[in-house]
Amino acid sequence: MVKIGDKIRILNENGQYSRWAHKTWTVEHIETPEKHNLGYDVGVGGNLISCKGLPVSLYDWEFEIIRRKK
Repeated sequence: MVKIGDKIRILNENGQYSRWAHKTWTVEHIETPEKHNLGYDVGVGGNLISCKGLPVSLYDWEFEIIRRKK
């Protein structure tokens, strides 16, 4: 499970994210089904994460964790 401070990389399966897919991003905020704000789609499920400098939010299946925060 992803945590704040983890480094992630976008999986390039979604063409709309291709310009950000080859960079490393730091997780800054996590919305969960139990605790969410506007922008979270409860019908989708999973966590929605935001990263510093990334103008879009991602669901769990749209990224891979490449380094855990120590």
